[in-house]
Amino acid sequence: MKFNYTKKALYLSLKKVIKDKHEVIFITGNLAYFGKGEFKNKEDTLKTYITYIKKIVGEDVTIVTSTFTHQLINTDIPFEWKKTKSMHGVIANYLLSLNDSVQSFHPFTSFCAIGPKAEYICTNNTKHPYGIDSPYDKMLDCYNTLTISIGMPPNLTCSIVHHSEVVMNVPYRYTKEFYHPIKIKNKIKYQNYYLPVTYMNMELKRNINKNFMANFEKNNIINKAKIGKGTIYSYNMKDFFNSTIVDLKKDIYSWLDEEPKSKPYRS
Repeated sequence: MKFNYTKKALYLSLKKVIKDKHEVIFITGNLAYFGKGEFKNKEDTLKTYITYIKKIVGEDVTIVTSTFTHQLINTDIPFEWKKTKSMHGVIANYLLSLNDSVQSFHPFTSFCAIGPKAEYICTNNTKHPYGIDSPYDKMLDCYNTLTISIGMPPNLTCSIVHHSEVVMNVPYRYTKEFYHPIKIKNKIKYQNYYLPVTYMNMELKRNINKNFMANFEKNNIINKAKIGKGTIYSYNMKDFFNSTIVDLKKDIYSWLDEEPKSKPYRS
């Protein structure tokens, strides 16, 4: 069988994008962009990724990923901790399957982690996925947290911008309450959870985080390594967060191509 990349190539690529000591590594993206790897199956693929990251950084690293389940929004489908499948694919669902992983408890926007800081990042959070005591807030509190984007350009995977938007109280979003069913020990109960959402009937011209990334790269480095059919990227999470805050201070509409013409939040 022909492979697009080998295990050795994966290890060398990870070494190119992981250059320092990191307490936390946040992984996101899509493995499919690399093509066929030299692995037995998906489980072997993901186990190898985790093994290599620990080999490069150290066994004490905490690995985190997003395990969003937005498919449940505006439905009556119960959320079940560590059992509801994530929309974020094999990386997310692999971490969820590990016995020692910890998932934050939010029916739509959760995170999952393994390692010494997993409990700290994914427990005692608020019912809002962003802002104070959210997983992103806690990852930013850790030493030299690194974001790795697998296969996909960073502007397509940097959901931390929504944390920035919440911190900066962008006017085009408001906090919406969702009364959603939660399944705990085979019993279903409804609880309130929250999400930052945009106002309806607004013509928002989104730039897919291109402004944020372009300004970030002026003063910071995004490490890149070719592998198989794609590229793996990494950058410092806190540096990127701080850069987005600077952008939003200068222009609160930096997430957009232009300021909205319709502003329902003025009325």
